[in-house]
Amino acid sequence: MKFKLSLLGVAAAAAAVATPQLASASLVFDTNIFVTGQGFGNVPRDLTLSSPNNDTFESGAVGVSATGTITFGVPITNAQVFDSNGVQTVAGTASMPAPLADDQKYGIPTIGSLGITSADQIGIVFNATEPAGNGVNVIDLTLKFYTAAGVFLGAIDGQQSFASTIPGNGGAGFVFRISPDELDDVNPWLVAGGATTTMALEASIQDATGGPESFAILNIAAIPEPEAYALVLAGLGAIGFISRRRRRT
Repeated sequence: MKFKLSLLGVAAAAAAVATPQLASASLVFDTNIFVTGQGFGNVPRDLTLSSPNNDTFESGAVGVSATGTITFGVPITNAQVFDSNGVQTVAGTASMPAPLADDQKYGIPTIGSLGITSADQIGIVFNATEPAGNGVNVIDLTLKFYTAAGVFLGAIDGQQSFASTIPGNGGAGFVFRISPDELDDVNPWLVAGGATTTMALEASIQDATGGPESFAILNIAAIPEPEAYALVLAGLGAIGFISRRRRRT
């Protein structure tokens, strides 16, 4: 399996610290995928939320304009979401920290830029920055698909409660992926948009006491399996050992 450690800075582990409440949705939390090294300086985010005025509710959206550029604070309606969970993202940018730009905090990646060719490769890393690892409730996470020209192709959503998180930005990321029974619904959107199919996120979070909370779309096929990651570490260790021996001789 190919993976890009330099791009993602991720390590896989068998279990997550959070104790989630299971939810039936198109986007589901996968407890078998756990990534680290997700600090803002390492991985750009595609959606960032923060509690305004110490509020415990956060909601925000990015989208794609008719010219293919990023938009802020304009969510789609529940009617546009395939098999919607019924939670509507709040319009506006009150929960979206500045600067509002296609930069480190926000993005609209294409599937081609991430090496994604099928829906089962799409993952969304959720990174909560909560004091003392407090829990949060993601009451909605919506993944939207557009053509390069900003034509809306479709959207799916999900939700998940986390009883605890790991404190510190970048300390842990929890991955959502497309439910297997929804893959056949999403793949035609990718075919329609081709490699320039553009993805955008919107989300709503309850019980947030810190922040910022953020989401990043990634190719989960690029995350090494635990065994593969162990082999990489072992290989790096062997190279270091040989290098030290050569220096001594």
